[in-house]
Amino acid sequence: MRIAVCDDEKYFRDTICEAIGTFYNSLDVICTSFESGSALIAAFEKGKRFDAVFLDIEMPPPDGMETARRLHGFSPVLPVIFLTSHTELAMDGYEVGAFRFLQKPVIAEKLTQALKDIRQLTANHKSICIKTEGEEYFISPDSIIYAEADNNTVRFITSEREYKMRMKLTEALTMLEDVSDHFCRVHRSVIVNLPHIVSRNEKEVKLDNGAILPVSRSYSDDLKRSLMEYIRLNAR
Repeated sequence: MRIAVCDDEKYFRDTICEAIGTFYNSLDVICTSFESGSALIAAFEKGKRFDAVFLDIEMPPPDGMETARRLHGFSPVLPVIFLTSHTELAMDGYEVGAFRFLQKPVIAEKLTQALKDIRQLTANHKSICIKTEGEEYFISPDSIIYAEADNNTVRFITSEREYKMRMKLTEALTMLEDVSDHFCRVHRSVIVNLPHIVSRNEKEVKLDNGAILPVSRSYSDDLKRSLMEYIRLNAR
């Protein structure tokens, strides 16, 4: 679990992070604090993602409302828990997709309930950790369009950007299969995410980002079976 706390007052940042660590026994959560909305937005622009964000409404520009709008541009379903001393701002918060409101000073019981709700909400939303250039990025497997071996690294291609991690393609496949049933190897150097396939033939597959990737003869039957099973399970 990765949670961000954004508040221009250090006391509230520290208090919320400490409570989060206690709730999750410190072992299952990474709490990252930000002192401004612009710093949090910058983290998202660099590829950082969080399972939930605690966000103060009343901050120097961009305030909490504008920050929430920007964050939902990156992660539309991101749970945002607003922190505020003014309950009359609640209606405005729901217009930007507020998940919860906590009134300052935060009551421990209400914070605990909010954390329980977040844990329930994210229980089925798994992610993978990609380590690159000294940074760790947690991304949803659904956002990965395909993965491709590149010398001693694997490139993970999403609609937003590309991530590189030093590993073997077989290791990447194992990591992806641990969190999703939708990945299929189609070539000695390529793994595709089945929902992103637009069309296929015996020699290549076209994906929804426009990429056209080779399909090896040895993997063609596996791709066909996997795609048929995916369609069967997701037929409406």
